[in-house]
Amino acid sequence: MVLIDGVYSTPVYSLKESYSVKDGNSSFFIDYTSREGVLLDIYQGDKKISDINLPGSNSNIHYQIPVLQGDKIEGFRIKSLSNGETAGSFRLLNAGVEKVMPGFKVKKISDSLELIIKDGFIITDSSSFSFDRLSAEADRDFNQVQVSVDYDYTGSSKKEYELVIYSKDHEKRFELNARRGGSTIYFYSDSLGFVPSGIKFESTDSAFMVTGIGISSFSKNAHSDYSPVPADMGVILDYTVSAWRRDAFEVFSWNLFPDILIIDYRDYILQSSTLKRLSFFVEKDGFTGRLLDNKTLSGLHGWNAHDYRAESLAEFFNRAEAVKFELNPEELILLDLLLGNEILGKSDSGYIPVSGGIISYSQESSPRLRRLFLTHEGYHGIFFSDLQFAADVKDVWNNLDDPEKQFWYNFLDWKRYEVEDQYLVVNEFMAYLMQQDISQIESYYKNYIIPKYLVVFPEKNEEMTAFLKNYPDHFIKNAKAVEKIAFAHDSITAGELRCLH
Repeated sequence: MVLIDGVYSTPVYSLKESYSVKDGNSSFFIDYTSREGVLLDIYQGDKKISDINLPGSNSNIHYQIPVLQGDKIEGFRIKSLSNGETAGSFRLLNAGVEKVMPGFKVKKISDSLELIIKDGFIITDSSSFSFDRLSAEADRDFNQVQVSVDYDYTGSSKKEYELVIYSKDHEKRFELNARRGGSTIYFYSDSLGFVPSGIKFESTDSAFMVTGIGISSFSKNAHSDYSPVPADMGVILDYTVSAWRRDAFEVFSWNLFPDILIIDYRDYILQSSTLKRLSFFVEKDGFTGRLLDNKTLSGLHGWNAHDYRAESLAEFFNRAEAVKFELNPEELILLDLLLGNEILGKSDSGYIPVSGGIISYSQESSPRLRRLFLTHEGYHGIFFSDLQFAADVKDVWNNLDDPEKQFWYNFLDWKRYEVEDQYLVVNEFMAYLMQQDISQIESYYKNYIIPKYLVVFPEKNEEMTAFLKNYPDHFIKNAKAVEKIAFAHDSITAGELRCLH
């Protein structure tokens, strides 16, 4: 590009052959790099027939501009939109005419053409994305539509954006709690209640950029390899049971931490058949490291929600195999699920942890409890998946005074956790602080938990009174410290793990 009258511009490039659109499903494409947005002028002979703003990016861009039937393209030119320090950074890599990507067809929205990026991103100047499926597969009983939206958020603080996903006769509104960096959110037609035909962002700014949109048919048939449904926590909470691929459970992968699997069980009985023995083996005071038969466990309560890291899962199944302990059919299914999704691996020496872990809850829990459980267990999932986050939380724990630590030992012992397991204690310390919004933390412990604890252990009244007197800001201070770490690492805040709600 050269500077002409204060504006950087390329020459007018001519196509080797002019192109007349005959099928209404073709596009002019341009491959380029540019640190800032530029203006694309398209020509038919000497006549400019279109000017289109192209986005800037730190990486290569393949941009498709749909051309309607009857249009004729013969040349193009690029001009800068400013004369700033990044003006003139445009570099042309390739250009020509090609088919629009499979699964979409070109439409005209009001007076503006859709702009299409090859991986499925269809955008207009109003941040509206429209897609028409060319296949009827999504309308069958055994399929639903999956829409994925890739975005990049560069803001330094928590920010919510409004969006609408819609069809001709329906719409559903969401708030997107944007996560820093690149993320993907998913929508499913069965949970939406309709097959979507478009999505529109009603509030955006320069910190937010959609980088891709994909639409595909998503099978509702059971997969023998237990492949998960990728989804955000908000979508998982609302995911309709009628779309489950099995009667007993559905398995999801968390969009923010794909190595954390979320298993939603039909009822407590199925959940217990799968995870109750694990809960005693890994976490229960007085039982850790022991494999208990079903008869022994029949009168004991496990958990209504669960979380286990890959290391604990490998230890359980290795111990069972070593002593030839008979596993429940549901536990064997879990093992296949863990191996199929590479939470565990298999070697000559036995099962080995790979990464991440699982969290679980049940349809039998109330909506309020399901939200609480998924939030609490979700923070455990972050602890399993983000090792630096876990290390930084441990530093917060290590900086507590002994009376502060003793409160948590007392609390967790009351909840029947194995308090000799330091990893478990730090993990629960973090999750119990983060499961609710910061604004609720003081009331939760001082007005609810501690009075309830003292009813059971009245002899601890003097100790608890001294703790509250000497450390009046313990809960709010440490919740803020952990939240600061969570936001710095993963753009996560206390009490809210949903991207979509």
